[in-house]
Amino acid sequence: MKKIINIISYLFILFSISSLAFAEGRTYQHNEKNTHCTLWDNLRLKWPQTSMGQETQKCRRRAIQPTKLATTCRLTRQFFDSETGSRICVYKKQGVDGEKSVSLSPSLKCQRQYTCRADD
Repeated sequence: MKKIINIISYLFILFSISSLAFAEGRTYQHNEKNTHCTLWDNLRLKWPQTSMGQETQKCRRRAIQPTKLATTCRLTRQFFDSETGSRICVYKKQGVDGEKSVSLSPSLKCQRQYTCRADD
């Protein structure tokens, strides 16, 4: 009896460790229709204009992606401008082609990263 229990427990452990795992990877695709509404139209029409005033509420303003408002800028290089004597920090925007340059006092250090506007 002990032998049978040992064999069953061994098989159970063997199958639980070697079983395949199935997973699905999903990526988020932004769709304006799927975003939540931030401002609803609460002005209801009265009776002769609609069917007994039972129309559905309409969304007046949909939410925008936070990445359209702000993104992360990371420091790529820094150098001193010989003409002005200031430190120039060059940042790369995350997910956007383009660079952003910031001039600082020579005594200050460049930040490694910061949140910058996406439309700059």
